[in-house]
Amino acid sequence: MTHAPSRHSVLTAAHWGPVRVETDGERIFASYGELPTAHQNSLQTVVHDQVHSKTRVRFPMVRKGFLASPDKPQGIRGQDEFVRVSWDDALDLIHAQHKRIRESYGPSSIFAGSYGWRSNGVLHKAATLLQRYMALAGGYTGHLGDYSTGAAQAIMPYVVGGNEVYQQQTSWPVVLEHSDVVVLWSANPLNTLKIAWNASDEQGLAYFAALRDSGKRLICIDPMRSESVDFFGDKMEWIAPHMGTDVALMLGIAYTLVENGRHDEDFLARCTTGYERFADYLLGTTDGTAKTAEWAAEICGVSAVKIRELAEIFHHNTTMLMAGWGMQRQQFGEQKHWMIVTLAAMLGQIGTPGGGFGFSYHFANGGNPTRRAAVLASMQGSIPGGVDAVDKIPVARIVEALENPGGFYQHNGMDRRFPDIRFIWWAGGANFTHHQDTNRLIRAWQKPELVVISECFWTAAAKHADIVLPATTSYERNDLTMTGDYSNQHLAPMKQVVSPRWEARNDFDVFAELSETVGSRRLRSVHRRKKRAGVAGDFLQYCRPAWRQPGGDAAAVCRILAG
Repeated sequence: MTHAPSRHSVLTAAHWGPVRVETDGERIFASYGELPTAHQNSLQTVVHDQVHSKTRVRFPMVRKGFLASPDKPQGIRGQDEFVRVSWDDALDLIHAQHKRIRESYGPSSIFAGSYGWRSNGVLHKAATLLQRYMALAGGYTGHLGDYSTGAAQAIMPYVVGGNEVYQQQTSWPVVLEHSDVVVLWSANPLNTLKIAWNASDEQGLAYFAALRDSGKRLICIDPMRSESVDFFGDKMEWIAPHMGTDVALMLGIAYTLVENGRHDEDFLARCTTGYERFADYLLGTTDGTAKTAEWAAEICGVSAVKIRELAEIFHHNTTMLMAGWGMQRQQFGEQKHWMIVTLAAMLGQIGTPGGGFGFSYHFANGGNPTRRAAVLASMQGSIPGGVDAVDKIPVARIVEALENPGGFYQHNGMDRRFPDIRFIWWAGGANFTHHQDTNRLIRAWQKPELVVISECFWTAAAKHADIVLPATTSYERNDLTMTGDYSNQHLAPMKQVVSPRWEARNDFDVFAELSETVGSRRLRSVHRRKKRAGVAGDFLQYCRPAWRQPGGDAAAVCRILAG
């Protein structure tokens, strides 16, 4: 007599936090958040839809025109039909074409930057595993920056010494105790706090709720009436400048501060350099145009009266400027965050309790205090004996690189030239949904000789590939993660919920198998050890060397995974 698998719950985790899943090992019945919270996250309820989606890549697939003639493929990416092949045939085809392209054009011809929101586990990180494999094969072209904060992360190190967008913020308890005025500038935390780069610790919305009920003066500056404005309701003032005019508004506030003698000259003299040059521009000495409130109002659509009022409010109160990232995703986007810092410096409140600025309160629950216990190590792209990226390009300039191989460009103050990219492998990312001007991307995407996509779903990128490899979702394998990119609040198991669907494979296993074709004893050895030791022993191998004391208990990791 055959017994039906019993229904049980499994604790796992994803970008949207720790998740409890009801399953029988093959089917998923329900999922919900594991952490107690008053702010439910709808993304935690869709595990079934992800794992059993009709859009899953079920088998290794090769574009028909490519399969017929890999060296001189026919057809058009994105229009050609796909043919199912075996895993062996798919990997043999990749190996042969990889070898041909590497020997013909060199390592810089292979783009393995592969930016994207891959699994949040410490082991099954698709792009990292791809880069380890490419390092073993002799090098590759990597990427610089990202689509989220490409302008801000480039300029901020020169302005404040760190990128700020991915760094811990002034802690929420300090903000709630000391800030008088909090400004959400181009930030929508009700939307963006649903996810984190690791797993969400889910604390940010609770802090924003406490802020809403704190009685502080709350202001949102955003062209769009966002979910966050509705969340705060009548406890927040919404100011809507014209799209892309934030710097003009900031300049109008800055001019008003100077006009009324409200700027902190002592702080500017002690803690900054370059203010005099900025002041010449602000006051119109260099270009004949004073950046008055009236001048700013004509550009941004916010009245001069309101601009002057904001200057007075910011000056007379401990003010925290919480800025988002959307406003810097455009040409000259670096000016937005640079001007936020300049404005905070003119107020003289940087470094004071509850004052200054923050660029990551809306992301990954920034401001939730950092814990001091153990932090997981994770797989790194470099590997002993391998060759790291021989070149790197800004990820958002991949189209320009394809259009203009060998062409000149500037990045971060340096003169550079684009590599001649012939082979793209994108794993764990969906660049067609990230990139600007999709039609231009589609045209440029026809230029490489080989495009491989490792993917769980038939994304637009997968549909524009030559070879598509079906990858497991994070619910079909074991891993570990931390909650809170900044807080490191919990160590969270990412337990396997169901067996791999159809012919999906773990990225780790795929690259370990391919590594054998480039003679990698090291990665092959790790692969064998992984199979032999099981999940707990596996993770100890990776985590133990970098376990941080005090608070690190490697044996506890085994118990968490086995329990």
